[in-house]
Amino acid sequence: YDGMDKLYGKWQTDQWSPPSVGPNDTIPVNEYRNVEKALMNPGLVHLELTRISQVAKKLGIPYAPCLLGFEGHRGNRTPTIRGIVVHEHNADLLREAHTEWESQAVEQEHEQRRKAVYKRWKRLIVGILTKERLERQYGDCE
Repeated sequence: YDGMDKLYGKWQTDQWSPPSVGPNDTIPVNEYRNVEKALMNPGLVHLELTRISQVAKKLGIPYAPCLLGFEGHRGNRTPTIRGIVVHEHNADLLREAHTEWESQAVEQEHEQRRKAVYKRWKRLIVGILTKERLERQYGDCE
């Protein structure tokens, strides 16, 4: 025993925590331009909603993709990125806007389906009318 086993200060043993991020600060990202959820700074919130990044982009709210971890497929490790990270003060606004955007998207989808159904019916009716007209005009070919 040479007495050299404790070469650290008590202050060096405190658990590390990332610095807090204020409302006007930029979102700290890694070299791949995303935020790891395990290392997320206080003052940031992870939102995992479908197409939330599109809503944030339209509103001009700064955000970064969130890295949840890595998945392994036959020895190939791929990152799992889901949701976005935003400042806490923008989270509620973004949730409300997403709800509104989602309801609008549902209405648009319903309208598109309705138009597609009418288009199919029109095609069917026009086909039947054309067939009847051709039979009247040229007689039965059988």
